[in-house]
Amino acid sequence: MKAIPDLYGKNFFIPDYQRGYRWGTRQVEQLMNDLCNFFNERGKGDFYCLQPIVVKELTEGEKATYELHSDTDDNRWYEVVDGQQRLTTIRIILALFKKIQGRFKYKFTIKYKTRPSLGEIYDKLIYDYDEDEYGITVENEQSLDIDSWHILQAAKCVLEWLKEGEAQGVGLDYFTGIFLQYFTQQRGLTGKKSVQVIWYELRDNSDSNATFKRLNDKKVVLNNAELIRAMFLSDSAEYECDESVIDGYPEEVQSIVKEREQARKQSHIVEQWDIIEKQLRQPNFWAFIKDDASDEGYSCRIEYLFDLISQKGQKEKDELYTYLRFDDMVTKHSGVKGLWDLWVKVESNFDTLLSWYQKRDYYHKIGYLIAEKGSSILYNLLDMSTKQTKTRFDKNINWLIKTNMMISVDDDIYTYSYDEDKQRSALNRILFFYNVESTRLATTQGNFPFELYKKVNWTLEHIHAQNSERIDRNDKAKWEEWIDLNKKALERLKTRFGEKHMYDPRPVIQMLGENKKKVRDNTYVFDTFTRCFDSVNDYYNKMALAEGGSPEIHTISNMALLSGSVNASISNSVFEVKRQLIMEKDAGGEYIPYCTRLVFLKYYNKNKEDFSVQQSFYWSENDRKNYLTNIKETLREVLAAKDPKEEEKNAIEKEEHVAIEQEGTNG
Repeated sequence: MKAIPDLYGKNFFIPDYQRGYRWGTRQVEQLMNDLCNFFNERGKGDFYCLQPIVVKELTEGEKATYELHSDTDDNRWYEVVDGQQRLTTIRIILALFKKIQGRFKYKFTIKYKTRPSLGEIYDKLIYDYDEDEYGITVENEQSLDIDSWHILQAAKCVLEWLKEGEAQGVGLDYFTGIFLQYFTQQRGLTGKKSVQVIWYELRDNSDSNATFKRLNDKKVVLNNAELIRAMFLSDSAEYECDESVIDGYPEEVQSIVKEREQARKQSHIVEQWDIIEKQLRQPNFWAFIKDDASDEGYSCRIEYLFDLISQKGQKEKDELYTYLRFDDMVTKHSGVKGLWDLWVKVESNFDTLLSWYQKRDYYHKIGYLIAEKGSSILYNLLDMSTKQTKTRFDKNINWLIKTNMMISVDDDIYTYSYDEDKQRSALNRILFFYNVESTRLATTQGNFPFELYKKVNWTLEHIHAQNSERIDRNDKAKWEEWIDLNKKALERLKTRFGEKHMYDPRPVIQMLGENKKKVRDNTYVFDTFTRCFDSVNDYYNKMALAEGGSPEIHTISNMALLSGSVNASISNSVFEVKRQLIMEKDAGGEYIPYCTRLVFLKYYNKNKEDFSVQQSFYWSENDRKNYLTNIKETLREVLAAKDPKEEEKNAIEKEEHVAIEQEGTNG
């Protein structure tokens, strides 16, 4: 261990395999906050550790090669293998002591291989003080190289931090007083705080560059959850204490009571942390609150709760954003009173999510919104749940679902067409909610399995395809696969219809067999395949027409959700092919959306007299009508939702109008 004074007079060389100085506002402010907390008795222990500085003493030959000369430390030079960011920051703080305090004269030398003159910037800093205003600059600041610019910005950041701390007594006087005293304290003085580094000197003739790579490759970076855990549980943590807890105790005992209260709170956090993490590890619960159900980026899943509180954006690039936001909330009392209040917020959000998960209505409706909108919608919902009545909250949920499904709230969704890109996307969202809502309303069913749904890429598919436009014109393997699947489906109908029956499939089967033989022939082109496709479609359409017409092609009554893994040729097949495929996948344990299964099992015809003996091999006009009727009934409540803000505004205007009329009557 070495205290800061142990570095005075030493000479450091930064090799070219290291990047330049890149500490920004975040790192500088965090260091100043940590040091300030430690110096102001909020940190226990005798020293603050700045982590390792790994060095290797240079040989005489190396010093000559790099032209290194110094009047201090007998011209001994150390190559900095790791820790140059910390070392440079220490040097910046020492330079500021000299510029501001005037009498301070201690320093150490840093030479940078990539910029030999860079080390001179510390002596070139210009301190500008005018009454309450102060700052730091250099001559020709606009012409600085990038490394000098970063060093200057770090120096400015320290002064900005001091300006912001003036009101709390951590301004310039503090910097040149208590801060300077402890920062430059010798180690080993009983009861005296000091700042120290771990000095690790390589003496085994190892290659410095290789050591640098090994150290950085194997660094374990603390994540937000680990840093926040340390924030709550460290010895230096400060918890707000209600006056009612210490009232009645003698003054000399109150500090003991406060310590016991802090220990109680920290013990509670440890216990609850494990309970929350265990619940978040439950696949169903995690899939409910997480839009993609993955835990990528969350080695500790509780970090997701922290992200919700910090309202971390999906495009946020700062890996420590959430930790820094938590630190800011506590130090600046931004939205919370202190550490304990922040933890209570964590528990409260978790309890709210768990209660939604356990309530069938909220599980399905909020689960749908999370799947569609991700964590951003959770920010709003958690906030609304604390500020609104249950009635108002429920109305807002329905309104959010409605506006998510529709392109415009004035639309008739039943006219949306597959042909339009925006409308196709809307149909996908609508059918997803239809599956979720149908599951919610079917009380004999379990909850909608978000954990299964989110594992698959779902696509909008025609229940019965009327043309071959979606089959690859250039891939004969797809044509052959389509022929095989339809031939297989028709073979199963032979037992239902005899040779003399008007719907005998044998001629169509024979036609498919002939096309199968020709498909690999160079003379077999897509137009020929299209005629084959149309012949199969005509066979099924004859039966559909006998029931009163064939279904519309591109509206919701001929749409269902199918797995994106289903081959394009299968997706473009007739109803019977899809039905058999879905039955096979369902029997094999593959997840099929609830309403998609009901479509292909013809369950929407359950009110028909011939339900138990109905035809099951084509999608008729009656099938379409019954399906559409069920969709309308299922979505009726949500589609009838009104904007709660508008309702509230109209109610207020109505009350004001009544009050004016009443006043006129009284007059």
